[in-house]
Amino acid sequence: GKRTPISQYPRQRRGGKGVRTVSPSLARGELVAARVVREGEELMAVSEKGVLIRIKTEEISRMGRATQGVRIMSLNEEDKVSSIAHLASQEGVDDGGDRGA
Repeated sequence: GKRTPISQYPRQRRGGKGVRTVSPSLARGELVAARVVREGEELMAVSEKGVLIRIKTEEISRMGRATQGVRIMSLNEEDKVSSIAHLASQEGVDDGGDRGA
């Protein structure tokens, strides 16, 4: 995982060849998913074997656009990440609870 400011991604026009976001490496594996997140939000990752993590976006390192990133989930060799979910901030959400009214 890594956090890169969106400003580091130049606008592409028709005929653009794309923008590299991760330097590929056989040792690190493939890019699994990419999400646009904000401070105060969380990501949840689930593996095929049922390993689940929930991580705050602030805990993921800020890095440049074409860098490797850091490991955010450790898995056995035969396990793979099956899905990534973006969890929005809970601030200001009315849970319907009684607030002493």
